Amino acid sequence: MRVNSTDELEIYEEIGRGGFGIVYRGIIKKTKEEVAVKQIDLEQDSTDLIEINKEIQILSECKSPQITSYYGSFVKNYKLWVIMEYVDGGSIFELIKSSGGLGIKDEKTIAYITKNVLLALSYLHNQNKIHRDLKSQNILVNKQGHIKLTDFGVSTQLNSNFSKRNTTVGTPYWMAPEIILNSNGGHGYKADIWSLGCCCYEMFHGKPPLQDSNPPMKALRLISRCTKNGDFIKLIDLKNLEVSETFRDFLSLCFIEDTNLRFNSDKLLKHKFINQRIDDGPKSIKKLITRKILHDTTNNSSNNHKSYYVSTEIHKNQIKWNNVEEEDQKEVNFDISSLSQENNSYNSEPTINPDEDLFNIQHQFQQILNKVSQKVEQKCKLDQTQISIMNQLDENMMKLMTKKDDDKTIIFQYLKTLLKELSKSKNYEINKQILPSKSIRQDNLIFRTDSNTLKPSQSPNRFDEIERSLMDSWIQRMKE
Repeated sequence: MRVNSTDELEIYEEIGRGGFGIVYRGIIKKTKEEVAVKQIDLEQDSTDLIEINKEIQILSECKSPQITSYYGSFVKNYKLWVIMEYVDGGSIFELIKSSGGLGIKDEKTIAYITKNVLLALSYLHNQNKIHRDLKSQNILVNKQGHIKLTDFGVSTQLNSNFSKRNTTVGTPYWMAPEIILNSNGGHGYKADIWSLGCCCYEMFHGKPPLQDSNPPMKALRLISRCTKNGDFIKLIDLKNLEVSETFRDFLSLCFIEDTNLRFNSDKLLKHKFINQRIDDGPKSIKKLITRKILHDTTNNSSNNHKSYYVSTEIHKNQIKWNNVEEEDQKEVNFDISSLSQENNSYNSEPTINPDEDLFNIQHQFQQILNKVSQKVEQKCKLDQTQISIMNQLDENMMKLMTKKDDDKTIIFQYLKTLLKELSKSKNYEINKQILPSKSIRQDNLIFRTDSNTLKPSQSPNRFDEIERSLMDSWIQRMKE
């Protein structure tokens, strides 16, 4: 099934968002099949078309029941639409979270999930592809109990089975030592096997290795120091993990530092832990999904800010402004793609300014406010009263999106002045709560911020380049 235009779709609520855009649930009109619709704003400066194109290419080439299906992509107005299979049960990360951090204690359920991920990895690796960001958030389940691997944003195509990649990518706690250090000329597909071991450990324990007591940068340093076989197993005290010997042996084969000795996906599929009798794998997944739904309902985590899609009107407005006399411009349709089902942040309609440039700024600022509000709500776990107050704050800021004689918007002048006052040394206590710290202490190292980079204040060591590169990347993500 291929989807080639918006006419073939009905779009409903937002189901997620990431660095590349917002994902909505949709339905193909002809077949009534549910799909995930990722919308990517091509006008955003942060949009990396090369990475997006790479993800689409890899998805379009994958035909495996353990990998999310690709249905097509197209551009409408200013957005790239990518249509993918909708996986309705959530991620393994969400299933673990709903346990209260206790993890999944049934080893047969873990074996069932792991076997399906290994089948996906075997398929990818045999096509000379590396996932490179395997973690619990990227392993999805549907309500039939099937397992699906997704998110190929940092995946790559190797020229041959012997090719290596030299870029440092991934998520800290799941990263293999060779990825962190780019040792031996780079890394190959067995880096995914290390990450799989971290996912298995996380499923049982509730968190990936080292996350309990180590911040990301320290974890990276500890992992990178694991150079001899057995170093990492000792570091995480695998022998005292309360699992069966079969499961422990499987994990130990994933955590072999020497990539030549580390098992590949095909060998691991023959392991006793994977080949144990698992008759009710899908049934056990359904139980975990039910637990997640009850957890979400109790904590209202799935009901806040269920944003519903409304087709953008920017393109129509610009055509209208270009072709209609000024006195006839009586109606302007606004993009309300982030309108909340429960709480409309803008109960009173914002003032409409006929200045097209100002309108575009207002629209962009409204999108930023929506994104910020959602992130703060998730990070701080706001209650309904706090959400209402924050929505009112957003509304008031939008009302100040007007220009004065100096051609500057009031709200931006206000925020600029506020930041200047906060940055003064006499406001240190507030400063350290709100603004980025002027120095970040990691163990015995102090990194000082200088514009967009972090530089070590003492003589360099072999980990400085890794830390600086990763810190730069995280700072950029925080800005986005």
